[in-house]
Amino acid sequence: MNPYLELMRPTNSIMAGLASIIGFLIASGFSLSHYDYMKLILLFASTFVFSSSSMAMNDYFDREIDAVNQPQRPIPSGRVKPERALIFSIILMITGLLLSTLISLEALIVAIVACTGFTIYSIHLKRHGLIGNACVSLCVALTFVYGAVATGGFPGLIAVFSSMAFLANMSREVVKGIIDIEGDKLKGLRTLAISRGSRASAKVALVFMCLAVALSIVPTLLGYVNWLYLPIVLVADAGLLTSTLLVLLAPTPNKAGKSKKLMLMFMGLALTAFLVGCI
Repeated sequence: MNPYLELMRPTNSIMAGLASIIGFLIASGFSLSHYDYMKLILLFASTFVFSSSSMAMNDYFDREIDAVNQPQRPIPSGRVKPERALIFSIILMITGLLLSTLISLEALIVAIVACTGFTIYSIHLKRHGLIGNACVSLCVALTFVYGAVATGGFPGLIAVFSSMAFLANMSREVVKGIIDIEGDKLKGLRTLAISRGSRASAKVALVFMCLAVALSIVPTLLGYVNWLYLPIVLVADAGLLTSTLLVLLAPTPNKAGKSKKLMLMFMGLALTAFLVGCI
């Protein structure tokens, strides 16, 4: 894979773009004008580059940690120079902001908040455990908000889906702390895995995931979604809980790495439930 494409984490960035589209479709009630189709393209493109920018920026500031935890990544492997990765990240961020100006003022404001959040995280908050995890998870949750405000509305269902995304991503971020524990120690970070231990981190990750799963039933109880939503989201819930339990049973970096990948897959299935359930 091209090292710059690898910096962008295309799978994660595509999922972020799809989340913004889902937010827009739900807020618009799936009633689209010709202009709305252009907004969908702008939303996906801008969210994709924002996510890619955050990934590249994080890799720049994490280059010493990745030299221990992920030496095959573009910067520690020498395939991309650190300063070029940072410039690449800034170019992507500016591109996203320019695209946001073509969507709406509200979308631009959300984009600025998200960009500020992931920049502060990369520079400072990453070393502060759950606070840093919350900052990243807020940026993830904002993808739905970003899509919704582009319509000029913000239905209650978006708040529920955003909250679910926040909680599920909190779980995944805590698990990632277990994966990166060795490199994080060398850098002096105070992640939950370092301050409380891997098993305690796995328990916290499970709590966050249980909260996300519990919240996933709310749209059905409130009548926000159709009958297709529940069976799909229950499969996603089962997968997410199983992924988190695997870490609790064996809280090692290797198991946590496998769990992180499984979580991403089942988060993708949850996105499908969000979309299909609102058609």
